[in-house]
Amino acid sequence: MKNKTVKRIASIVAVISVVIFFFSYIIYHMVSHSNNEIKTEFALKETVYKTIDTKCFVIRDEEFIKSDAKGTTVSFATNGERVASGDTVSVVFSSSEDAATYLKAQELKKDIEHYEELSGQANFQSLNINSLTKKINSELYDYLDSVEARDFKNAISSVELFRDSMVGKQIATGKTVDFSDNLVQLNEELSSLNSENLDFTEIKSKNAGYFISGSDGYENTLSFSDIDSLTAKDVKKAIKSKPSNISSDVVGRTVSSFKWYIACVIDTDKTVDITFDKKLYINFPESGVERLPVSLYRMGDKDAKETVVVFCCDEMNKNLSDFRIEDIEIITDEYSGYKISNTSIRTIDGQQGVYIVRGNLMGFRKIRVVYSTKDYSIVDNPDNSSGYIKLYDKVVTEGVDLYDNKLI
Repeated sequence: MKNKTVKRIASIVAVISVVIFFFSYIIYHMVSHSNNEIKTEFALKETVYKTIDTKCFVIRDEEFIKSDAKGTTVSFATNGERVASGDTVSVVFSSSEDAATYLKAQELKKDIEHYEELSGQANFQSLNINSLTKKINSELYDYLDSVEARDFKNAISSVELFRDSMVGKQIATGKTVDFSDNLVQLNEELSSLNSENLDFTEIKSKNAGYFISGSDGYENTLSFSDIDSLTAKDVKKAIKSKPSNISSDVVGRTVSSFKWYIACVIDTDKTVDITFDKKLYINFPESGVERLPVSLYRMGDKDAKETVVVFCCDEMNKNLSDFRIEDIEIITDEYSGYKISNTSIRTIDGQQGVYIVRGNLMGFRKIRVVYSTKDYSIVDNPDNSSGYIKLYDKVVTEGVDLYDNKLI
């Protein structure tokens, strides 16, 4: 009886031992797996912006260009281009056939000028091969960049320059290039077209300024002359307004003043980040325009919850000429440094820092936080001090039981 009891106790102890071993094995592997489950990210340089997001209304010193001519219009000036008083901005042809003939003649003139220029190169033997090669490579890269950016107008210009440079290199390496037959044929075609009587009306700009074609119906919503008296109510009403009907004789506009204005309404408590002595930039996200330099022109009274703010800009191009009611990001500050996840930041002995992985060892690197959001921080290394984070460090973002010189 006693032997049976001893055996039973021994069996129970054996089972308990197996169970303890089993659970110990599982716990060991769970802890071991947890310790080895480390996630990292590279420390990379980045610049981020602190912005105020709002809507704006663009105000320009615009005057309509009008004409009652009917027919097919051919533009001479592009949007955002500077024109003088009396310049022809477009031509209206009585028929589409006349317009096509005119455009063909202009194309032939351009081709003739092109071949005459190449003929001049053919008579000039001291072209530098190395300079030409660098020029060819640069023009090829410009073309590829333009295609990638879908800037097809610039792509066409780049590929034409590339073509001419290639011909120049052929000439420089001793190849004979004769354009006389091309020039004879082109001049004959041009003479034939010039003999036709084309019926057209020229439309000229009365004032000097930037040219913008057509109308968007907002030219008279806010007056350029009222820029100093605009209120937050005026700007908000303009942003919500609908475009006016424009007379059919309006063919374009001239913007006489070099300066144009961006009016918006922002929360008054955010105006502390906007001052007259500060360099300011505005992003137009929907148009892809970034860091447009502006200056603070005026700021309304700060007694109310919202304040009218007016910025001034003296740059103009095709993209900028299209602006009217836009979503904008007012850049008030910018921060450069290493962008890291907030989950990677730890405080050891009162010093903020991160753990990094180098080879199979873990190390602690100090940081200085210059800007932070809820998800990430921009950190740097002041004065390139030793022991701080460096470019391309593998920063630990997730993991347990982290410590300096830990073997991984």
